[in-house]
Order: sequence, then structure tokens, then C-alpha cells
Amino acid sequence: FGVGKTTIMKIINNQLLKETQKFNIVIWIIVSKETNIYKIQSGISLKMGVTLPKNEDETIRAGMLYEMLTQKGRYVLILDDLWDKLSLEEVGIPQPSNGSKLVVTTRMLDVCRYLGCREIRMPTLPKQDAWSLFLEKVGRDVLNYPDLLPIVESVVEQCAGLPLAIVTVASSMKGITNVHEWRNALNELSRCVRGVTGLDEKVLQQLQFSYDHLNDERVQHCFLCCALYPEDHNISEFNLIKL
Repeated sequence: FGVGKTTIMKIINNQLLKETQKFNIVIWIIVSKETNIYKIQSGISLKMGVTLPKNEDETIRAGMLYEMLTQKGRYVLILDDLWDKLSLEEVGIPQPSNGSKLVVTTRMLDVCRYLGCREIRMPTLPKQDAWSLFLEKVGRDVLNYPDLLPIVESVVEQCAGLPLAIVTVASSMKGITNVHEWRNALNELSRCVRGVTGLDEKVLQQLQFSYDHLNDERVQHCFLCCALYPEDHNISEFNLIKL
């Protein structure tokens, strides 16, 4: 949660798109929490420039997709943000062979093991990298205020090496040089969030902090309206303004 899995996959995806001699096609699909086989099938086929028949049974569609992927030769299929175990056969994904690759990002170790993937665990950022990223987002002006530095360092520690938390907090504190505001920020980040533990707690602390620092109540309402939409749903700006 917020450790940078999707960000790294975007970099890998962009690099693979340049290596046309190695793979015939690179397909990126965002799965999200509510795993939907029909939606995954449609997403993969559309990336190949083909539309599967909408009224067909998922099993029939799986057979058609299997044939399409097999005919593509060497491909890379990236399933991003997979939350639950997924049957490749039910979707219509062949077991990778002849140089084809299946890449999955997930928070669930069981998902990797079920698919027989080689596990690559995402570490949090080392202290120096976390500090560099925070400075990049908050602005290097803070280095000109020696009294601030110990508090800023403590704030970065509260982010626990999570890129999402670092970027969120640093963006909220950009341009602030008042030592009392930084102390207040540190106190806010140190408070507990009920009902969650571990890394999720850290991320939710930072998001709560960011929400509180939006200042304008209308902007907070706008954020809460966004939260009503399903994950990865396209949000119409016009509809959001109306809300």
C-alpha cells in the first residue's frame, strides 16, 4: 500500500515497449479489488485491437482469447493490482512459454504463490532515498532554515519509507517555513488511526494529514466525492463539479 509497485511497473512497461525485438506486444491491465473475469478478458482483447463478443459466455470468450494470445507469439502481460487468486484458464491466458511473460503486482503473497510466480518483494525506501524524495517534493528551501531541519527529518521518519506517504506529506508542507507549523505537522503525523495496523496505518496517517491540510472545505468535499467512485473508475470532471 503506497510502496511504489505500480510506479515501478510503469517504468518497466515503458522500457518493454521500446524493446520491440524481444516481444511482439506488451499488455497492461489494471485489475483492482473487485476481480472481474469478463472485464479482464475485454481489457486484454482491446489492447490487441480486437473486441470479444459481449453476449458470449465467459468460457467461450476465454477460448477465443487463448487463441489470440497464442497467435501473438512472445508477449508480456502485466496484471496490476491483483487482490485475489485468479485462474488463468478461466480468463483465457496461456501458461507463459516460448519467451512470453506474465507479471503480477499484488499486496497478497498467496496470489503470487497460487499463480506460481517468482516473488519479488518491494522494500520501503532507504533513509537517504526517502530524504531525497521528500526534499524534491517539499522544495530544497527548507535546507536554508537550520531550526527546521531536525523537525523535517522527524516528519520524514514518520513517513516510514513509503513513497506515497512521502510525496503526500511533502506536497502538503511545500513552501511552509514556520517552525510551529512543522511541529504541529509532526504531532499530527504521530497520532494513531483506529482499526488499522502496520504499513496501512502509516499510509492512512499521511492521507488523513493531507486531507486536513486541504484547508478549503469545498476542496475536501470534492475529494470525498471522488472517494464515492469505484477504484480505477473514470470520473467525469463535469459530473464532479456538479456534485
